Amino acid sequence: RLMRAIERVADTAMARIGRRDISRDMATVVIGGGPAGTAMLTSASKQNKLVPLVEAGFAIVERRARMGSGELGNYAIRSDTTAETFLSAVRNNPHPELAALEHHPAGQLMQRYVAELGAPLTDTAPLLSVTADRLKAIVTRHGGEVLTGHDATRVQRTADGRWQTTVADASGAVRSLVSRNIVVATGGYQTDEQVAATPVAGVPLGKLAGRRLMRSDTLLRLGGAEQAHERLRGRPSPKVAIIGASTSAIAAAVLLLKNQPGFAFGAGAVTILHRQPLKPFYPTIAAAHADGFHDFDENDICPVSGFVLRLAGLRLESRELVLRMLSLGGRTPDPRVTSHRIAGDTDAAARTIIADADLVVGALGYRPRAVPLLGLGGEPLALAHHQGRPMVDRHCRILAADGLPVPGAYGIGLSAGFVPWGKLGGEASFRGQANGLWLWQNDVGQMIVDQLLGLETHDVSIGTRAAA
Repeated sequence: RLMRAIERVADTAMARIGRRDISRDMATVVIGGGPAGTAMLTSASKQNKLVPLVEAGFAIVERRARMGSGELGNYAIRSDTTAETFLSAVRNNPHPELAALEHHPAGQLMQRYVAELGAPLTDTAPLLSVTADRLKAIVTRHGGEVLTGHDATRVQRTADGRWQTTVADASGAVRSLVSRNIVVATGGYQTDEQVAATPVAGVPLGKLAGRRLMRSDTLLRLGGAEQAHERLRGRPSPKVAIIGASTSAIAAAVLLLKNQPGFAFGAGAVTILHRQPLKPFYPTIAAAHADGFHDFDENDICPVSGFVLRLAGLRLESRELVLRMLSLGGRTPDPRVTSHRIAGDTDAAARTIIADADLVVGALGYRPRAVPLLGLGGEPLALAHHQGRPMVDRHCRILAADGLPVPGAYGIGLSAGFVPWGKLGGEASFRGQANGLWLWQNDVGQMIVDQLLGLETHDVSIGTRAAA
């Protein structure tokens, strides 16, 4: 019995050693290796800054077994980014192993969609994944760490002002990464509770729609249209109300209208309810006028590119539907879809449309899926995005609740709340946030990389005023 007890103690001690919190000191830890996290690495590679970034001390943590595509391959819609943008990540890249991907089968697959209205998101995943594989090889070759299959469970401030990121693998083995900087690239999420609680025409949407409510994120995923079919089964002339004016809202309408075998939609069966006007992107003022679109002024024109509604304008498939709805460029409207602009909290007509609908789709945005940041004593830091404000400022620095940037903490990706400015362009009238692969793998990613390398610094007070 004594020997068995000693063996049990020894086994317990060995287990603790195997799970010991082993720390490593470095300059940067990126949390999230999906489209935004890897796009930041792509931006560094395009400027020959990836190797210096890694050699300064670098790790990237991704909970999935493979970096790159994240959730994109699970959606049944087309991208609101052109195939050319996906290919631009690798085309003429200074790293030959990345440049070669233009001719890889995944790159050739993307070539099929050049000059089309985006690419099916399921077909973007292979190129994103193989690009991430080669970025991983570059990172590890130069001494960095790629921790796939790991969760970042805790990020806490240290006594000397750095960050300690605790990560765990599938077996529960835990280790710590201590770094001067962290980059949060964990994407966004949408919940039933969030959508139901959002006021529409002065009433929480959940109260108006009840069990007929469906999140846009659910509809847009693979299998989402089938769920909608099931909900509408037995209704000979179903009606659908889609709430929102974002790309997700219009993409939901496109998905329903294109779905085969189709829904038995009659005239005006699908209504898009929106607060802001539905407006399309145009590459030039002349192109907008040629189509008969004049609903813009100088504040809607990007001073850098000359684009009309560069940030707020709908693009690709969503744009095409809106062009038809507005009868622009000689297009004929689809009689099955209509729109209603919500006229404030007292709009009884909007409430009636929702009440009469057999299915209500809430396309009301995403929240940051951000790992909690803790203070020196382990207390959660109060952050701006906890209060529904943007997660980051104009320099992609994570904002505290008081509006000041959290030192050494950056954010990128869906729901980060970034708004382009200065040389990045964008129209003065834009209100909202800009999310897109082009920005992440170019100017926005580079902005963060330059700060991580100490090539760009900012006065806190100036940054705070600008962000406000």
